[in-house]
Amino acid sequence: MKTTPTPNLLFFAGRNGDPRLGQWAQPTTLEKISPSKHETIVLIGAPDDTGVTMNRGRAGAKEGPNSLRQAFYKFAWPKSKKLEKTRWLDAGNILVANDILVTHENAYNAAALISTSGATVVAIGGGHDFAAPHILGTLSSFRNLAKKSVKKPTFGVINVDPHLDVREFENKRPNSGTPFRQILESGIVKGPNLIQFGAREGRNSRAHFEFCEKQKVAIHELDEIRQRGDAVKQFRALLKQLSTRCDAVALTIDMDCCADIEGVSAAPVIGFSPWELCQFARIAGANKKIAMLELAEIAPALDSTGRAARIGAEVLFHFLLGRLSI
Repeated sequence: MKTTPTPNLLFFAGRNGDPRLGQWAQPTTLEKISPSKHETIVLIGAPDDTGVTMNRGRAGAKEGPNSLRQAFYKFAWPKSKKLEKTRWLDAGNILVANDILVTHENAYNAAALISTSGATVVAIGGGHDFAAPHILGTLSSFRNLAKKSVKKPTFGVINVDPHLDVREFENKRPNSGTPFRQILESGIVKGPNLIQFGAREGRNSRAHFEFCEKQKVAIHELDEIRQRGDAVKQFRALLKQLSTRCDAVALTIDMDCCADIEGVSAAPVIGFSPWELCQFARIAGANKKIAMLELAEIAPALDSTGRAARIGAEVLFHFLLGRLSI
């Protein structure tokens, strides 16, 4: 399966005594990824926002993967010496087709291949419509392994997002508002094992709330989270509960949940702080059941300051810090 290689200029190099993550990351291709005895994380990008524009959102997220890379690879190496024993492979960006269904198939296959190798998937969008192929592709490897076992695997998903994203297909095509209906209707993830963390009234229709309630989805609205107090503590508890009953868990963060960000497909006014998102990611990184992290809808063209990509890079860096703590 082919991908577009990450441009060499994005792998930022430091100086003597001050190495940067761009020197640690290893460019690769999907066909070269194989199982390893070392902890391995593989980054794959989905440079496409067709699903966003189909859902009447603002275009620009197709530039998200490389803009986030540019910011992330400038970070200095963490203090943990486990970094040198951990492999970070950058497999480039999936190929984008004229048909969104073909592009999604490419994303599904990429995530499945990475997960089958035993690596953690880090998927960078692109529109949030890619949550469906990224998550279902990642979990497919666990389903295939389970065919040799009597026990049927159980999977969980946490979506940090003001939107429930359970729209129905339009013209038989997915968009950035459909991924979690797709995931639920696949039957791979049951309603109670889908946590919608940060959903908001005014961002979702009554019908979409009712659909989730009928499916017994665990909805934690932002207003309720704020009323209860510490969002980080609540996230930690929910992930602990979910990972206790599930064999694998995927975390997806739509960056339009961040109150301090403008360069996203649906710019928010209120939401989580960058610090809270970093803590969510660090907690997830430290959890062995987390098989995938996705960050979606960073749109650099809508943000002249580059802040959206820098916040995304901070979130990704904290996920890495969590992984190094395992």
